[in-house]
Amino acid sequence: MSSPVVTVSENDNLAHVRNLMIKFKIGRVPVVSEESVKGIVTLTDFVKALVSQERKWASLPIDEILVKKVMTPNPILILYTKSIRLAAKTMTRYKISGLPVVDENKKLKGIITKTDIVHAIPRTNSANLLVESVMSRNVITVSPNHTLYRAATLMAQNGISHLVVVEGKAPIGVISKSDLASFAPSANNSAQSFIKFKRPRFATEQPRRVYLVPIVADLMSTDLLIIRPDATLKEAASAMLRKGVSSLPVVDERDNLVGIITKSDLVRSVARFR
Repeated sequence: MSSPVVTVSENDNLAHVRNLMIKFKIGRVPVVSEESVKGIVTLTDFVKALVSQERKWASLPIDEILVKKVMTPNPILILYTKSIRLAAKTMTRYKISGLPVVDENKKLKGIITKTDIVHAIPRTNSANLLVESVMSRNVITVSPNHTLYRAATLMAQNGISHLVVVEGKAPIGVISKSDLASFAPSANNSAQSFIKFKRPRFATEQPRRVYLVPIVADLMSTDLLIIRPDATLKEAASAMLRKGVSSLPVVDERDNLVGIITKSDLVRSVARFR
């Protein structure tokens, strides 16, 4: 588990939560009162709250929205004496990416995430399993010339966080939800690549900016790390942690895409195998 834990209170605001997530590069923050866990705020909770059409307060500035409005109350906890396998099984069962860790009195002691479990892979019985035994073979792919809107739709429809970008059968990059979330033309100098100036037809006209439709090639990660089906999960975990990525395209001897392995697959392997 990771400890100490970055925490907030129910009466903190979302601007504070956002700043903590950015500063510490985290996606979830436990909500505590007198060291007891009352709730948790995740990046997903944050986004859902801001796009809500039902809650009147969703239109307020984030420094006026309190944590208690958006947090998930009474989150699933795990006792610090329990096994890594139980943590993996719990995350897999409830489709969550992190668990607050508590003592017998439900006082917060730490937090365990998918990344922590990936760190632990070498110490589990899953370490020597082959990638091909746990990878996903039905890989959702996109072309570098698909629009970002197409990529976002595919992720939403299939409940996934990554898409492999291919040319023919060969992977050339990966695009993730994080890449899409970071796309902010007004605050990014690279957004100039999405703008063209249209020349005026008449002397009395001013030049007009024309915004182009951004495509996958504009945001995808091209520094691609791949892995073979006969590599071990220990090797896959090490590669993910070394590169700071959450997925690896799996390729055959001809470098054709045959699958993908993610942190979620590694967590499921720990949950399944003793």
